[in-house]
Amino acid sequence: MPKAQQASSSHSSTGPVHSNGTHPNVLKRNQACHQCRRRKLKCDAKRPCSTCVRSHSHAVSHAPAGAQLPSAPECTFDEIHESTAAPSETPKNKYERLENRISELEALLRQKENSAAEHDIQHQAIFSPQARETQSSSPSQHSLSNGNSHHLYPGSRNTSRSPLGKQEQGISETPSGASSHAGWDVLWPNWPPNLPEPELLRHLVEVFFLFHPHATRLFHATSFMASLSLPPAHPRFPAPPVLHAICAVGSLYTGIVTSPPLPNLSEVEPDEIFSERYRSKEERPDSFAEQQVKLARDTAQRLEFLGQDLLQVLQANIILCWFYISHSKHVELFITAAHSLRLAVPLGLNMCPPFNSITVSQRPASILPPARTVVEDEMRRNAFWLAYANERQHGCTNGWAHSMDDSDISQLLPLRGDQYEQGALVTPHDRQWAHAKDLLVNHPENQIDSFIMYIKSSILISRVKTFNMRFRTRHYNGDEHISTYHPLPMSPNSTEPVDARMSAGFIELDSTISSFLSSFPPHLRNPINNNTVDNHLYTACLISHVANIILHDPHADVRISGCISALKILTSARAILDLIYAVWSTSFDITLLDSFCSFCWFTAGRVLVRFLQAAIEANSQDQISTLRAELDFILTALSKVGQRYAMAYRCAKMLEDRMVTTGGPPSGVMS
Repeated sequence: MPKAQQASSSHSSTGPVHSNGTHPNVLKRNQACHQCRRRKLKCDAKRPCSTCVRSHSHAVSHAPAGAQLPSAPECTFDEIHESTAAPSETPKNKYERLENRISELEALLRQKENSAAEHDIQHQAIFSPQARETQSSSPSQHSLSNGNSHHLYPGSRNTSRSPLGKQEQGISETPSGASSHAGWDVLWPNWPPNLPEPELLRHLVEVFFLFHPHATRLFHATSFMASLSLPPAHPRFPAPPVLHAICAVGSLYTGIVTSPPLPNLSEVEPDEIFSERYRSKEERPDSFAEQQVKLARDTAQRLEFLGQDLLQVLQANIILCWFYISHSKHVELFITAAHSLRLAVPLGLNMCPPFNSITVSQRPASILPPARTVVEDEMRRNAFWLAYANERQHGCTNGWAHSMDDSDISQLLPLRGDQYEQGALVTPHDRQWAHAKDLLVNHPENQIDSFIMYIKSSILISRVKTFNMRFRTRHYNGDEHISTYHPLPMSPNSTEPVDARMSAGFIELDSTISSFLSSFPPHLRNPINNNTVDNHLYTACLISHVANIILHDPHADVRISGCISALKILTSARAILDLIYAVWSTSFDITLLDSFCSFCWFTAGRVLVRFLQAAIEANSQDQISTLRAELDFILTALSKVGQRYAMAYRCAKMLEDRMVTTGGPPSGVMS
């Protein structure tokens, strides 16, 4: 056995492996002796090597007599400093090292995904409409202040990639932008450069879903938050314009990032629509929100021209409308709201089968691929209705034509919020169509909630504006619905007064408004219950009264006590005032109401100013004191909301100016 072991050992071609992973007989280049290299023989690099020793022994044993041979084998080497030579690394070791590194990175990624999943589970309840209504009633619990937001998200810092360098919120800066992104670069090496770092982005998305009244209708919040945890290169990761737009609107609800300052109304008229004229004169850099708006607009336009992510482009434009109305940017709002509604047409969102066009066309009814799920289908429908609401609500503030005729809309109304969250399939037979004749007076119990009433109120105010805009033209053309008492077309230059209130169209619309207000389902008649405010229902109630004011305001003579239209607008104005009193008496933060509420309050104030002027002319002291107290309260509420929204701030200033114009003293609220 020992002999066999020895033979095996001497015969082995592998031998032991060194601790560094190299084989002892595997030589580096030029490490063999000169003689073996010249003769192209194997060499073990011993000094002398075994090959040279065997050759020398063979030569000595077979040398002829008298031959003179060296006493030692001739075996010479190059001078190589082995101590400085780095040990070679075999392919096997390289693979092992790479596999270990891959395992480490996979473990980090799994840890990140698990923490994100736990985070989504913890916040899933927040994204349901019921939880949002409850939690929005006490926003102080969710850190809208600078300090609380800072402590919740300590990783949100100024970096070279994030436009937070000009913050005014007291957030400390890191000495190096790269250091704050080091951890995220390992997880997401292709993170979009213009987006905030992931932790700040998630915070802005969360406050957007938590505090904006329409966020959970424009998106399916649970699905959206799950997609936000995916790698940026994943096809389900939200498109950049959507994220930039959310960051801009989310900045309204957190002190971590900066928003545009309130306008200086000593230099800018409160009703100025071209605010960009004055922005160019301001010597300040763009705030974080303004930078995100520009990025959202540019990336959305790029994707739109490429025909990519068109639904998300529409969603981004809708969110930009919310930003523009909040910051009183009327030109941008008018253009973007109109563009959103027009973009919905080629996407096929303004109609639903079987009410497609009968025209034979090479273009499909929708350039979007079919929806894959019920949730996706309903999200598209919600996007259309929110774009519609934006355009119609802003449209009632001016006398310009709508971007889309109501006759071109053949779409189902949205699903109830709980059905949308669950992805429930409800057939068209069980739902209401937008073109149904009884849409505004019939509210099926199984298909109605506050958001649907909000959309219906937007349809109502759209009909009122359309009637006012087209009345003269239709009357001139002898439209029977308008010219009941004037059967023959009238000359456009005729001085004969025409009372629109006598037309069948006006009477029908006036009756529809009254019926709509009285037909609210019992559980949806009070937008405030147990100190909780239903944002959609509250806004729907306001819009209904504003629609009545817009219809009757052109015909109201407040100096005549028997004027029906004057009585109607005063009743609606005081109904709006009652709603302000009601929300003021709760602990709800009124700055979290829908932005359009500010215009509704201003409309009520504008009506009361008309009656105040008439009371001053009649020297009716009782009415003067009552009306001034009511106006002061509306002004106080607008000023409160104006701390967050420039729109409310401007409305408060315009209302105060109207009060001063009537001859009354300044209220002092705006000072």
